Amino acid sequence: MFDRSVLADHQSDFLSRFWQKKPLLIRNAFPGGLDYVSGDELAGLASQEGIESRLVIEHGPKAWETRHGPFEEDVWGSLPTQKWSILVQAVDRLLPEVSLLRDRFRFLPNWRVDDIMISYAVDQGGVGPHTDNYDVFLIQGQGRRRWEIGDRALVNPELEPGLDMKILKHFEAAESFVLEPGDMLYLPPGFAHNGVAQGESVTYSVGFRAPHQKEMLQSFVQFCSQFDEGEIFYTDQTLPETREPGLILPGELQRLRELMLAGLQDEKLFMRWIGGFLTEPRSFHEARDKKVSEKTLRAGLKKGRAVQRAEGARLAFYTVGEKLHFAAEGECFVLDPSLTELVALLCREQSYRAEDLLAHSEKLGFAELLCHLWNQSYVRWSDEE
Repeated sequence: MFDRSVLADHQSDFLSRFWQKKPLLIRNAFPGGLDYVSGDELAGLASQEGIESRLVIEHGPKAWETRHGPFEEDVWGSLPTQKWSILVQAVDRLLPEVSLLRDRFRFLPNWRVDDIMISYAVDQGGVGPHTDNYDVFLIQGQGRRRWEIGDRALVNPELEPGLDMKILKHFEAAESFVLEPGDMLYLPPGFAHNGVAQGESVTYSVGFRAPHQKEMLQSFVQFCSQFDEGEIFYTDQTLPETREPGLILPGELQRLRELMLAGLQDEKLFMRWIGGFLTEPRSFHEARDKKVSEKTLRAGLKKGRAVQRAEGARLAFYTVGEKLHFAAEGECFVLDPSLTELVALLCREQSYRAEDLLAHSEKLGFAELLCHLWNQSYVRWSDEE
């Protein structure tokens, strides 16, 4: 295991030696730990509608029982003194201070960041030995947690049958260590790991998206089904004179396959779809009831009011030839290329000075874009409650 005090000072080394290759333990990455959320506050979030949460009890009515929120307040008093955990997803979309943690991982692509999950565990609490199909940074916020990890990425690991959780049937630890407040552990996809709280523990998990093939195919086909133009039908102008009527000939099978592949290889449709797919959030920010006008927006900027990105808002951009594609929270827009510097700024920072935005105010599509982001609640005034 390789220790580093500050990951940001060694980004090149991390990307070349560790990213998706092997684990990395980083001592004191966040000096003093993180105290944004206590166990009681996390339980409060897990009791709210619209927030994805789980309660994992190692020895409930059955082993590794998993319950999904929202939870009634009286559930917490009925739990044992040991071996249970609360997990709340996407806390970065709920709390501004947690959202700012994403800045520490800005050297990785925006579209790869999934969410920041926070877990609270009582003594000996955990979720059992398991693997993840994505990269994750585990930050010890408060308390202590012992981690055991395997020596290699597992492919198709065998799981214990009949459990709510995906618990490994066979787990052999190659290394074991205790994370103190502020320590961070990076794990690539597939590495088996098991975390057990040593007393009360709060852990922040910064997870990274790894879209899988079937998910992408399903989303792309659904996207394509919205459009009627350019439909291509199967043709077979030359048929054999004699054949078994029930037989599908090899040439027909090949033409059918090629027809499907041609749809998947439609570059224009792919580019219209991919940005929205990669920025689609776990949960959506509610659009504003009262819309802002271009005049009001410009007036606020001219008064020097700074703008803030919504907590956890997912933004990305890419270019195709001379076209600029900007994706925000599952939407994708084709913009004038003159706005490239603006959308790069929007994607790079979480807050924006008025003068930096006004520098682009005369460019084609500036006001329309900013108004749309505003009215969808993707951005707001920094001094707005």
